[in-house]
Amino acid sequence: MRVNRAFGLFSSFAFASIATFEVTVNEYGEGSHPTAITVVLLAILLIHGLIHLRFRITREILLSIGFLSYELLSLSWTVNMKAAMITFPVLVNFTLVLILFSSLAAYDDVGMLLAGIFAGVLAGAALYTLTSGFPFTFPDDFSYNTIAGMYVFGLFITVVFGAYIRSTVLTLSVGVVLMLLIAATTSIKSNLGVALGIVGAGVLYFKASAKDLVKGMLLLAILGAGLAYVITSNPALTDRVQNGFGRVSTGLAVLTNREGDSVGLGTRQEWKREGLKGWSVNPIFGHGVEGFRSEFGITSHSTPVDLLYNWGLIGFSLFYGMLASIAWRLHTASGARWRGVRARMAAFLISYLFMSLSGNLYYEPFLAIFVALSSVLLVRLGAVTESGPDSTAAADDRAYEPVTKT
Repeated sequence: MRVNRAFGLFSSFAFASIATFEVTVNEYGEGSHPTAITVVLLAILLIHGLIHLRFRITREILLSIGFLSYELLSLSWTVNMKAAMITFPVLVNFTLVLILFSSLAAYDDVGMLLAGIFAGVLAGAALYTLTSGFPFTFPDDFSYNTIAGMYVFGLFITVVFGAYIRSTVLTLSVGVVLMLLIAATTSIKSNLGVALGIVGAGVLYFKASAKDLVKGMLLLAILGAGLAYVITSNPALTDRVQNGFGRVSTGLAVLTNREGDSVGLGTRQEWKREGLKGWSVNPIFGHGVEGFRSEFGITSHSTPVDLLYNWGLIGFSLFYGMLASIAWRLHTASGARWRGVRARMAAFLISYLFMSLSGNLYYEPFLAIFVALSSVLLVRLGAVTESGPDSTAAADDRAYEPVTKT
């Protein structure tokens, strides 16, 4: 039994860390290809299935499979098949990531699973720093939204893992660094998304948020002083962080209509107008995979606009139905024991919803991991009880008690 238990813990960590590392590197790697990550995902799914002889099917997965099936059906009226065939493997990977991490979260040890994801994304981020030099240097062809998305997900798993093992030190020490890295990317939507998520969760879960703030104030002050010294002693890093905060200020001004001369804003408004105009031509079914790109040579840089134009109300409802399902789980959750974990999930649900307004997230694998963890862990941690396909793991696979407290 001890050997089986040790193997189970090791496999939980190994599967989670390997899959997360591959997803992370595939996001920014120059030699990355969607079919390569597909092979890795399928291999881990196969091994995990042979061990547990079952997979977890949640309503979020059913919605994702429905979305993918409709995307496949829409190929029959897609205009640009060449562009569609480049994008479709990425859409498939979203569903594979969702299925894999839902099963890992349902049947593996929760602590080791979160530790593995935490290690995998941090290893991928560290590798990016070693190969690119960011944030100490500015890489050529820097994809700031992609890299910011990596750090946003790293922040999510950091705060959830830290809350689960009740480690304020882990949450603040790593979380503060990741927030500074997000600022350094100069991604407006990511910085504002995280800020709105924190504020929103603070309002919805005021007691839990206030308690965490009081517990971490001293440590936060110490970490803040140390980071301030590191940043001010490195002129290049100082410029990057200042530039990041400057772009966030611009984003706030745009949101409050105090900045009317933003070229990027005008372009996005034009994309939105054209997208909604094209959607009105075929509001139910849409124009097919990469319909907007085929018409205008670029995506709309907005998840709702792209969904409506490409797949109409059907695709829009299926995709946002997954996020609405997470919101419903959080709304129906009860009990104070894991309120801190729920508050963090709510914060990043708000963040991702906001970021989707100015970015294409319907094929983002980090969002798929977020949906998988949120949907299953809310059940496993005893916060939600329900019938149907989600009830199996809740009945016979309870989360292990956290043993680390700091």
